[in-house]
Amino acid sequence: MKILTDLQLAASIALTHMRSRLKQTIVATVGVTIGITVFVFMVSFITGSNEYIRAIAFDQSPHLRLYNEVQATPGTILDNVSTSTINVVEHVRPKDVLSSLKDGKHVVQTLEQDPRISAISGSIHTQVFYRLGSSTINGIMNGIEFEAENSLFNLQSKLVDGSFKELSTLPNSIVMGVGLAKKLNVKTGDRLALTTENGNSFYVTVVGTFKTGMTDIDKQQSYASLNTVQRFLGVPAAYITDIRIKLHDMELAPPLALELEQKYDYQGSDWKQDNAAILQGDVLRSMIVYGVAVTILLVAGFGIFNILTMMIYEKMKDIAILKAMGFSDADIRWIFLIQALIIGITGALLGLVFGFLCSWGISKMPYKSDVMITLDHLPVSFDMMYYITGFSFGIITTTLAGYLPSRKASRVDPITILRG
Repeated sequence: MKILTDLQLAASIALTHMRSRLKQTIVATVGVTIGITVFVFMVSFITGSNEYIRAIAFDQSPHLRLYNEVQATPGTILDNVSTSTINVVEHVRPKDVLSSLKDGKHVVQTLEQDPRISAISGSIHTQVFYRLGSSTINGIMNGIEFEAENSLFNLQSKLVDGSFKELSTLPNSIVMGVGLAKKLNVKTGDRLALTTENGNSFYVTVVGTFKTGMTDIDKQQSYASLNTVQRFLGVPAAYITDIRIKLHDMELAPPLALELEQKYDYQGSDWKQDNAAILQGDVLRSMIVYGVAVTILLVAGFGIFNILTMMIYEKMKDIAILKAMGFSDADIRWIFLIQALIIGITGALLGLVFGFLCSWGISKMPYKSDVMITLDHLPVSFDMMYYITGFSFGIITTTLAGYLPSRKASRVDPITILRG
């Protein structure tokens, strides 16, 4: 009870001091408020933007991909003949092998039974040239089984015009990205020539256009049925170049990739490898946000430090009288620490309120984009952890800013002050 009574008395004296320097107290509180407001707003907005960009990228990226990468031969025939000498052969050509996956369709059927896998698709990924009149554009053709691919990437939701279902019913039909269609100046129902990397040429009909929000995909890629692409390439029905997988738990992708590489002798990559630039960008942007917010809070902390230091010089006689009346060093420390805590808590709470209002306001701001068709308002994250972190920053900063002045006040010698 005595401790509680002492704290109540210290708080009463602290409030009296703060009222006597009301303007400076308000300035210090506003400094903390601005710091927390900026922190909450920037973290909410930048994190929301990061989450939106990641969602788009990951929506178009499998958790795990298996493929067959053509590599240079590790050795030469000379190494087998002349084992006791050092053989140097320049410009070694890669193996003349197909990029198809051995027993790929059988592997897809086997992996469909794996409880860790939520969706899987076997497809063909090949370079082609799109030609219309004098326009020739290098791009990528994806041969897919629509139902399997749709379960992976929700293609139907990205359709702008036409239909994906016509791929399996209309021979030599394709659905292309809107950026590619714009560059070729074609629309649904138009015909154009397509040349494979082997030199085979075909006429295809555009039966739809899609838009993912990823510029590189929309300007380069198109989809056709798996059978159509196999016919274009002149390969058997078992030919596939990619197995793309989505998992129930995406964090299992790296170890599962290694497991499947060893089991089937394929190359593999996971979502962390494929999206390394995006993930690294998230880290850098977060560092910038926290750096700016901490800097603002440190400036506010110095303001509190200066105000409390000046208050101590002005209240030297009051402090001496209090100590002469029996107040201990700890009591004096608490008087000034409580002032710092009041400023910190008030500023932090106001900062959270204003930060939320700014974030909520910008989340309602309409935003139109020709690239990101699914974005109609600016993305903002309202994760409670950012508000807890901002409040904690405010309290810690102001407490540290008030500690040194309070320590100095507790060391005042009342006899020296009262003697003048």
